[in-house]
Amino acid sequence: TRQSNLALSKYVSEAIQVLKAAEYDLIVLETSGIGQSDTEILEHSDVSLYVMTPEFGAATQLEKIDMLDFADLVAINKFDKRGALDALRDVKKQYVRNHLLWETPQDELPVYGTIASQFNDPGMNKLYKAVMEKIVEKTNAALKSDLHVPEEMEEKVFVIPPSRTR
Repeated sequence: TRQSNLALSKYVSEAIQVLKAAEYDLIVLETSGIGQSDTEILEHSDVSLYVMTPEFGAATQLEKIDMLDFADLVAINKFDKRGALDALRDVKKQYVRNHLLWETPQDELPVYGTIASQFNDPGMNKLYKAVMEKIVEKTNAALKSDLHVPEEMEEKVFVIPPSRTR
């Protein structure tokens, strides 16, 4: 377990070494997400994904989130919440500023709106494909996915019905 002021346990390095010795192909490491300036995960990862929700506050708060400087990919989860499209726009703008990607088209930025509670969510599927591609790009791992990612779903299937969410 972690200490109260840190996102990672002091034993993370040793745990990763055990998993590498066991020859795991892929190790997923998750932090507790304790703060805007927490980037210690980068010392232990080849590819980083920053997951946030649309409720981050005013757009000016995005300047304080260091992971937007360092993350390879960004997911805005709970994308069915009010204000999610505004959040996507604002996060993409901040990502462009942080990475000096002035000429990059908006749809090519590695920022994805996702609804993890929804089965076969197009945003989650696009994020999955992007994560796989980024892992291959940065590590030369022999990973391949045959997942077909349609642009839209015919029918929304919720794991947690919207009427049951807060």
